[in-house]
Amino acid sequence: MRIELREVGHVYASGTALEVVALRGVSLSVEGGEVLAIVGGTGSGKSTLVQHLNLLLEPTSGKVLVDGVDARSLDRGDLRRSVGLVFQAPEAALFAPTVWEDVAFAPRRMGLSEGGVRERVGGVLGRLGIGHLAQRAPHSLSGGEKRRAAIAGVLAMGPDVLVLDEPTAGLDPATREELLGVIRALRDEGGTVVLVSHDLDEVAEVADRVCLLENGAVTSLGKPEEVFYAVSASPMAPATVRTAALLRDDHSGVGRPVSFGETLAALKTVLGA
Repeated sequence: MRIELREVGHVYASGTALEVVALRGVSLSVEGGEVLAIVGGTGSGKSTLVQHLNLLLEPTSGKVLVDGVDARSLDRGDLRRSVGLVFQAPEAALFAPTVWEDVAFAPRRMGLSEGGVRERVGGVLGRLGIGHLAQRAPHSLSGGEKRRAAIAGVLAMGPDVLVLDEPTAGLDPATREELLGVIRALRDEGGTVVLVSHDLDEVAEVADRVCLLENGAVTSLGKPEEVFYAVSASPMAPATVRTAALLRDDHSGVGRPVSFGETLAALKTVLGA
């Protein structure tokens, strides 16, 4: 599935004293099989943007195309199953007595047979490494376990595109790394992920492309090294890029590393290790 935003604008409370322009002529695409990261400061429009991908919010101007078709002409239920959106702190929406029943809710609503539901739920729980939690009550889980259970509930719908809005917020480093591993695995399996994050260091580890938003507009879009080295002296670059950028003038062999592993290898080259 390919999703394209063409000159999308969004205004909250248009024509009132509370009017806020949240998006300004945003044009970008989400390509199949990639991790696209949406980054920017607080209030830059990140969450507003991703809610347009399955028309939870409709554009005030411009249009959203899904495989070349205007999204407004598509069935909303089908669209939202195809583009699964996981909001910030999704664990607040866990409601069933067990993790299994919570994850099974959407497949049952989709009309799958009980055999199909068992296969779908078991597969998703296994992918996320929480099969052993199937009969646990959601309220008894740790924060990271709840987060993965909530993501499992969306994955159980079989979306073509998974949208994650700040999925690691509030989690400890070990649990954050586990979730980043899930994102990598989904991409390696051919899945498409849109990742909204304020944590540029985690974006550096998983993103194939990066979209930088400022004041509701796209200011940079491209491969991580293209976007981050263009702003390497600013807070809108991960620590790895800021470190490498300090060395590039004196050490041409540093290149443009982005991930921690790439940066460590570049530093070893500089030090002759």
